[in-house]
Amino acid sequence: MKRQKVIIEMSIRRSLDELIAKRAVLIRLLVAVCGVCIVWQRGRLVSAQVFNEHEVSTRVGKTSDTPTVDVRWGCGSGLVSAEQLQQSSAPLRNDSKTPAAGHEQPNVLFLAIDDLNDWIGALGGNPQVKTPNLDRLISSSVLFSNAHCAAPVCSASRHAVFSGLRPSTTGWYSNSSKGIKSYLKTLGKTVPVPAHFRNNGYKTMAAGKVFHKGTSDVRDYTYWDEARPKYKWPEHLVARGHGYQGKSGGHFYPFPKDGGAIYQHYQDGVDGQSLCWGALDSDDMPVEGMPDEQVAAWAVERLRKTHEKPFFMAVGFVRPHVPFTAPRKYFDLYPLESIKTPVAPENEMDDIPLWGRTLAYGTIKEGDHRTVLSLGDDYWREMVRAYLACISFVDAQAGKVLEALESGPNSENTIVVFWSDHGQHLGEKRHWRKMALWEESTRVPLAIRLPGHGNGGRKCVSPVSLLDLYPTLVDLCGLPPVHGLEGISLLPQLRDPNSKRTTPAVSTWQYNNHAVRGLNFRYIRYRDGSEELYDHRTDPGEHRNLAHEVAYLPVKQRLSKAIPKRNKKPSSLDSGGQDSYGRKYEMLREQGVPEWLGAKPALPRSR
Repeated sequence: MKRQKVIIEMSIRRSLDELIAKRAVLIRLLVAVCGVCIVWQRGRLVSAQVFNEHEVSTRVGKTSDTPTVDVRWGCGSGLVSAEQLQQSSAPLRNDSKTPAAGHEQPNVLFLAIDDLNDWIGALGGNPQVKTPNLDRLISSSVLFSNAHCAAPVCSASRHAVFSGLRPSTTGWYSNSSKGIKSYLKTLGKTVPVPAHFRNNGYKTMAAGKVFHKGTSDVRDYTYWDEARPKYKWPEHLVARGHGYQGKSGGHFYPFPKDGGAIYQHYQDGVDGQSLCWGALDSDDMPVEGMPDEQVAAWAVERLRKTHEKPFFMAVGFVRPHVPFTAPRKYFDLYPLESIKTPVAPENEMDDIPLWGRTLAYGTIKEGDHRTVLSLGDDYWREMVRAYLACISFVDAQAGKVLEALESGPNSENTIVVFWSDHGQHLGEKRHWRKMALWEESTRVPLAIRLPGHGNGGRKCVSPVSLLDLYPTLVDLCGLPPVHGLEGISLLPQLRDPNSKRTTPAVSTWQYNNHAVRGLNFRYIRYRDGSEELYDHRTDPGEHRNLAHEVAYLPVKQRLSKAIPKRNKKPSSLDSGGQDSYGRKYEMLREQGVPEWLGAKPALPRSR
C-alpha cells in the first residue's frame, strides 16, 4: 500500500514537471514570436519613414538640397537592414583570431594633416596631385566626400573638433590662445576628446601639430599620457631670421634661405610673407629631417609596440601649411611647365558682396592676389607646384605611419580617422589663404577606416562636419556620452554610406559670418546680412552667385535655418570696437574696392 502511494506521488510529480516544462517552452515561443513581430514592425516604420522623407524631397524640385535615398533593406551591396540601423551603439570588437592586445575596445589613430584641401587623388580637387598612400587608406575606408570644417583657421577648427562645440558657441573664432581658467569656462560641462578617452581607460599619445601650437594650446591642461616635445630648430637655421614664432623657431620652419619672394619684394619682414615656396636641400633641413619626418618616426616606433591599454594616438603633420617648403625631390615630381593653375574667371568677384571681398583681400598690405600677380608671370604656377610638392611630401610621411600600423601588432583592432583642419585657396576667388567661407576653405578630406575595413572604398556624399567626429568616436568606442556635443554621430553612415542625412554642415569665420553646405548648395550669410548662394550641380567652382535670384529664395530660406542662433561676441565687439576684418571692411568701404577685386559696387551677374 505504501509502495503504491509512492508510485502514485512520483507519477503525479513527473506529470507536473512535464507540464511546467511544456509551459516554459510555450512561454519562450510566445516571447520569440513577439520579438520577431516587434523587429518586423520597427523595420516597417523605419522604411516607411525614410520613404516618406524621400517622397517629400522629390516634391521640392530641382532646387532641393536633400539627397535621394535608395530604400533597399537587406543583404548585398554593402547595405544593412533596418534592424542593424536601429541597434544601439556598441564598441567595435576585435573578432580576429589573433588579438592585437589584451583589450576589446578599439584603438584610435587620429591622423591630422594641416591646411590640406581636396587636392588628393580620391577627392579629385587637382588631377595632377600624387597621393598614393592617402589614396590607399581611403580605398579601405568610408570616404566622406562632402565634409567641412567648423572654422577655416587652425586653432578654431581644431578646438571645435576636440571640444565638439561650434565656434559661435565658444567664441573661439581665430588663432587666439586661452589660459586654463578661460579654457575651462569655455568648455563648460564638456570634456575634450583626448581627456574623455584618458578618463575612460585609454592611453593617450600625441605628436606634431594636433592643436595649433602642437600637442596643446592650453598650459596646465592634461590631455596626454605621452606627448612628443615640440622640436627646437638648430641655431644655424634660426639665424636666417625668417619665419614664425621669432627666434625660438617652430614647426612651420624652414623658410626659403632668402626669406622667399614676398620678403625679397618688400626687402623687409611683412605680414603675409609666408606666402612663399622653396625646394630644400640637405643643408636647409635639420639632420634628423623635417618636423613631419620626425613626427612620423615617433608614431612608427609606438605603433610597432603592443600596448596594455587601448590607445588614442593623435598624429599631426604641418605640411602643406605655408611656407610651401619641402625636400627638392618632391618638387621634381611636378615639372613647372606642366602645372595648371585654378580656374579664375575675370568677372568672378563682380557679384561678391563687400564682406566676401574683405575676406579675399588677404594679409599682405597691398592684397595677396595682387602681390602674387606682381611677382612675375610664373609665380602663381610656382605656388601651385609648391603646394602639390608639400602634399606629396606629407603623403609619404602618412604612408610611413600607416605601414607601421598595418604591419604591426595593432593592425586588427585600430580605427583610423584621417582629416584636415580646413582647406586652402590657391588663387580661386582671388584668395590665397584659408580664412574664407567658400568651398576651397571649408571642404576637407575625411575618411574613417574600421577594423576589418567594413564598407571600405565606399563614399558618403551627404554633408558632414568635423564636429561629427567626437560623437562618432564615442559611439564606436563605447564611451560614456558627453554633455552638449553639437555634432551628429556618423555611425549610421559608417554602417551604410547611403544612409540619409539631412542636416547641413555649417562653417563659421569670425563673428556671425557663416556658410551652410548642403548636398547641392552652399549658402553664405555675412554679419551685415549680405549673401551668396551657389549650386554645385551646375557650378562646382562657385563662380556665379545666385543669392539675388528670386527662384532660389526657398533654398536660401531652408539653408538659413541651420545658421546658429547663438553667436557669442568677442570682447573687441562687445565693447563697441572692431575686429581686424571689421577694420578692413571699413577701409574698403571708405577707400573703394581695388580693381583686382572686381567691379564696384557688387552687382548681380547677368545670365
